[in-house]
Formats: sequence, C-alpha cells, structure tokens
Amino acid sequence: MNFPFLKSIFGLLTLIIFCCCGSDKNTDGGLLWRITGNGLQEPSYLFGTNHGMSGDFLNQVPHFFEVLDSVKQLAVESDPATPGRLDLIKPVNKYLSPQFSYRDLLNEDEIAVLDTLLSRYAKVDSEKINSAPFHLLINLQMGITRNESLKWAEVNPYLRMVDFSRNIDSRILKIAKFRSYPIVELDSEEEMDRLGLRDWSILFSSDDLQVQAKEVIRALVDLEKDSLIAITKKGQEAYYAQDLNSTGQWSTHPKLLKDKKAEEIYYNMCTARNIFWIERIVSAIEQQPTMIAVGVGHLPGEKGVINLLRDQGFTVQPVE
Repeated sequence: MNFPFLKSIFGLLTLIIFCCCGSDKNTDGGLLWRITGNGLQEPSYLFGTNHGMSGDFLNQVPHFFEVLDSVKQLAVESDPATPGRLDLIKPVNKYLSPQFSYRDLLNEDEIAVLDTLLSRYAKVDSEKINSAPFHLLINLQMGITRNESLKWAEVNPYLRMVDFSRNIDSRILKIAKFRSYPIVELDSEEEMDRLGLRDWSILFSSDDLQVQAKEVIRALVDLEKDSLIAITKKGQEAYYAQDLNSTGQWSTHPKLLKDKKAEEIYYNMCTARNIFWIERIVSAIEQQPTMIAVGVGHLPGEKGVINLLRDQGFTVQPVE
C-alpha cells in the first residue's frame, strides 16, 4: 500500500511551529520589522514568533520591549482566551470506537513499530491506547519532538520545545493584555473552514480507520528515515540566531513538502492566510500603532507579510 502524502505529515506538523512561506532576497534581516510610510502618522511593527520557543527568548530580541511600549494595540493570528475562540482543528472524537484496537488495524510489524515508540515516549503499549489515529499521531509527534529537544537544550536552553502556555506568543499576549491593548485577531473561522484547515482529515488520504492507522505507522518510520526532527532543530537554531531567511529555508526544506497534497496544505496554511490577513493588518495599522505578532514564516517570501505590505505601498524595514 502506498502512502505518499503521509511522508509529509510530520513535516506539516513541524511547519506549524513556524508556518513558513519560504525566503526572499528582499527580506534579509531579523525577527522585528518597522512599518512606515503610505500615510501612517506613527510606525507599526511586525514580529515573527515561534510557537514552540519559550517566551523568555524575547529578552534576546534587540529593542523588542521598547517597540512594544510604543504601540497601542496587538494583532495576532488568534487569541486562545477569546470566548468560543477559533480552533485550527474542528472538535472531533479523540478516541477509537470500543469495537476496535490497534491490534485489529495493524499487522505484527506495524504493531512492533508502534509499541517501540509508545514504550519509549509514553511508557505504555498499543493494548492500552484508544486514541484515534490523528490524536495518536500528534501526541507522538509532539512527544518525540519535545523529548529530542531536551537534548538540544543541553547546549542551548532556548531550543527546548514548550507548549502554548509558555511560548513567545503567550508572553506577548499576556503583556499586551496587562497594558489593556486591544487585541486584533487576523484569522476567521469562516476563512479557516474555506481553506480546509479546521478538519483533521487533512492529515490522511482516507476516512477509513485502518488506512489512517497504517499511515500513522508509515509517518513514524519516515520521521527517522528523513531526519525530520533534525530539520526541526535546524529551524529552531536559525530562529534563535534571528536569521529570518535561514529560518524560512530550513522550515520549507524539500523533505517537508514532498507532494502536491502537502504543497496545497502548505499554501493554504501559510500563503493564503497571509493574503487574507493583509486587509485586516492594513486596517489595524491605519487606525493606530500596532504590533503584529505572527509565526515567523509568515514574514518572508514573495507572498509573505513583508512583501504584501510593501505591495500596499508601505515601507517595511528591519529594526536594527
């Protein structure tokens, strides 16, 4: 059985950390950019976040806090505290039907792969697991990545992967709310639905439960074969170095985007959202000075936020 798209599942989940749109010769610079011109009375700012890095990293970004002091509102992808907030993925049943187990869905070799990883990262075996394939896949991916990042942190503590409550986005939101800044959300539920980004089925080639279970195993095997965790580490290191283009290059590595289906999801996750956001960003910065804090990979590229703002007539330059 052939699963070409599933070779990219871990790549797509890794992509979420940065949500990268490639690099571009006109976006050499760091993580923080000043937006001026086109009638703006005061500058606004664009900052590339990292959804997996500790919020303490902001202390390493030159001029970040003085810039945040100078604005009057914050624009983000979405605010988790908003009542009825947007979810990237629609709520679905996280568990297998009681009539199924993974031993019913997988052959002996596949069970051996699954049991090895479950034993290593969850201290259980497949008989104790009743998670649906998508839930199992994401939990294992995050567990493996976070476990590996503990080794990276021995050299650089900022390379340790953290959850949202401790990440850069969360810290920025907390500061903005403490200062009573209005919060502008750039995503909309309707647009995320239109792009197909709120449905777990995007991770699989079929709705058939057995096909999904087998695709999870194939993705786990490809994780090691294609060195996707090593690519994630390189992306984290590039972000720590505050090198925008290098971050984009590692996070759109060819091993992460192997086929047309993966490229389509990548386009919808990154480029299409950038295009949708621009009207909201322009409206926000024309009203009052704004900090726009979005995943770092939304910044560079021909259809990245930097160039889309330039296309609107604004001057966008790195903060030195």
